[in-house]
Amino acid sequence: MTRSVLPEGGAAPQAAPRDTDTLRVAFVGEVDHGKSTLLGRLLLDTGSVTSDRLTVPVEDGGLAFLLDGLTEERAGLFTLDTASAVLETEDRRYVLTDVPGHAGLLVNMATGASRAEAAVIVVDWRERAAEQTRRHMRVLALLGVTAVVCAVTKMDLADWREKEFRAAVDQVAALADEIGLTLVAAVPVSAITGDNITVPTARSPWYPGQPLLGTLAGLAPWADGGAPPRVETQDTVGGRVLARVLSGELRTGDRLVASGEDARTVLRIERFGRPPQESAAAGDNIGLLLSGPPCAPGTILAPGDRRPLRGDRWRVHVLCTAEDGFAEGARCVLRRAGADLTGTIARVERHWDSSRPAPHTPTPGPVRFSEVAELTLRLDAPADGDDVRVCAPLGRFMLTDGAARVLGLGIVDAIAGEEGR
Repeated sequence: MTRSVLPEGGAAPQAAPRDTDTLRVAFVGEVDHGKSTLLGRLLLDTGSVTSDRLTVPVEDGGLAFLLDGLTEERAGLFTLDTASAVLETEDRRYVLTDVPGHAGLLVNMATGASRAEAAVIVVDWRERAAEQTRRHMRVLALLGVTAVVCAVTKMDLADWREKEFRAAVDQVAALADEIGLTLVAAVPVSAITGDNITVPTARSPWYPGQPLLGTLAGLAPWADGGAPPRVETQDTVGGRVLARVLSGELRTGDRLVASGEDARTVLRIERFGRPPQESAAAGDNIGLLLSGPPCAPGTILAPGDRRPLRGDRWRVHVLCTAEDGFAEGARCVLRRAGADLTGTIARVERHWDSSRPAPHTPTPGPVRFSEVAELTLRLDAPADGDDVRVCAPLGRFMLTDGAARVLGLGIVDAIAGEEGR
């Protein structure tokens, strides 16, 4: 089990981010816990949006509307759909996603969190971790987002009492340990007053840590730290392979292989409008001059000694987002980086409500909406895949019925069968 890393005071040690680092952060939490208001304050106080965007006064909830653009959202005062905003500092670029907290919008929540590398769990000190907060934390773990920060909101209404903060954090930390999330920091904040969002506040002398923005600056994407290079080819133009680095770091001189093909050497790395460079990192879109023949679009290139797993029997976890569920024996398509993969749901091992722990015994019957299912998929042909913590784009997928119906979102647990290793 992953243990929470929370020193006394609720703040984690800070790590220096890479230059031009991009971090995708999902903000999750119960309806009315202040998630959208917190995001609005963060954007306003960093100059990412200007005050003329405030069509409703701050005291009347105007900060929340900076991201909530739909009329229904304004009327109902909760987020219906996901919304993202970009915040840039001198050291880092953030893509911040506000995901819905309402129980009926699980699909929107899961979709909004599906590309996140870290998450902020927003908790009202008065209600702490309510049912939807627990569900969201389990969904984050399912999607492989293990590093989370807890923002305890509305501390101005608690007169900044430390005991209220600690009570909320202790509950979230215990739940994180149970689920397998790493709670790296907890920050007391007030979005309405702006305390401890971008700058420290004198109202909590008992809190020695960074404000929320400084805490995010210290987070490292879980894909960092020695992840093997994974490169997805997209096209070939003028002898150059257009590609995207899915994980790890790529350098000139690296030797890369694709399944069933000879190794190629990286002779040159280019980015549009820039001189050739020596390296490229996860998320970079690049042009490559490679030795050997051109690569077909969708090819996954990797080092020969650190290749993805390959096989036709995949063990996966899936969050069911189909209202009428799905059952064993159904045909399916896995949509993810590289090519779509066709197959069959060979076996439903067990399934359970996403707000509750997994059972220890097999569960009969079809998988229902909002349940998490442990499945064995039999692919029509062997394919490459990765654990989500090795390479998220190869470890995360959308499961469909091959037509328009989305069955769920999932991650890869294990790969075996023909050519599995």
